[in-house]
Amino acid sequence: MAQIGLTPVTRLRHGHRFWKRYTSFEFARDMVDCPVAEAEVLQAAATFPIAFRKSERGFYPVAILSMTPDKPTPFVSATGEWRASYVPSALRCVPFQFRSPELQDKTGEGEFGLLVNESLDLVTDNPEDEPFFDRTGALGPELQNVQVFFRKLTASLENTYQLCRTIGGMGLFSPLACAQMDECLGGYFGVDLAALRQVPSAHLSLLAMNGGLRLIHAHQVSLTHCAWLLPAQMRAEELAKKSSTGVRSDASEFMEALAAAQRKESLLDHRWQEGQYAI
Repeated sequence: MAQIGLTPVTRLRHGHRFWKRYTSFEFARDMVDCPVAEAEVLQAAATFPIAFRKSERGFYPVAILSMTPDKPTPFVSATGEWRASYVPSALRCVPFQFRSPELQDKTGEGEFGLLVNESLDLVTDNPEDEPFFDRTGALGPELQNVQVFFRKLTASLENTYQLCRTIGGMGLFSPLACAQMDECLGGYFGVDLAALRQVPSAHLSLLAMNGGLRLIHAHQVSLTHCAWLLPAQMRAEELAKKSSTGVRSDASEFMEALAAAQRKESLLDHRWQEGQYAI
């Protein structure tokens, strides 16, 4: 019935229950990364390092939220506020997630394609919150909006998988190794620029038409964030310790730390960047 802690939204279980929107990003504090769709890759790449992971379905892009897996992301403050300028689409509809039609079971439990995480205390019995269902048994108005959003996101993610299959089919993915990441994270892949230079012009034309080159360039440019994200994460940890001991710290101090780390970026070795726009 449940999938990775999520419960299908059903009339039987949620017919007389309600839900409320999240007001804190505490749920994302320990996330190392989250998937991003090709449609949002430019916004995401302007804020986070973008790398690729590999699942049974193939390669897919992710926004890296933490450079050290055992440390919380610096993009969530001690009070649960989101510190980045962009919120990835995968984080916008908590406590809900979407299960695509092909994964829905035959019992009717997955008829709406929606899964809800009931452990986040956002499912309630308070009539002042949003209803799961209206009096006719249809999804409530706001939950219908969530469902529409997820359907669009699912279609975009499927397009992203197809795009990555094309890139992978050209042999362009390889384990990611750059000066800022090789000692920090494993399990990520990047686009091999040397291999990209050897791609036939016909394949490059295909990548130019289907958005592949945009994804590749966004990924490469975004890796510059690795240079400041790690020191910024260390600084965020220091601020969290101050907060826990009663020493006041605020968002402006964190932003100053980010700015200082970004200024240092120009002094770092970017040898892995060479030819990032080369075709």
